[in-house]
Amino acid sequence: MLDRLFFEHPRDIGESYGEHAGHAFDIGARLLLAGFACLVHALVPGLLIRQASNTVDYINELMAQREARVPTQSTASAGVPATMMENPSN
Repeated sequence: MLDRLFFEHPRDIGESYGEHAGHAFDIGARLLLAGFACLVHALVPGLLIRQASNTVDYINELMAQREARVPTQSTASAGVPATMMENPSN
């Protein structure tokens, strides 16, 4: 059970637990900051005009690079419901 919770997914994508934690923390922190930038921008539209979208673009590129080096997994083994893969707006 501990292996499944902490080590299986990082191992599946070719990372150690620490590497995966670092990447996930980095992406999570960037998303939090982008969310804050959106809130500021909502109140003062002249501020932080591109901050959130630039962050999303950066994370998208980062994830594409990571996917290119990770062995292919089926969506079922990755834990992603097939319906979400078909319609990403869910």
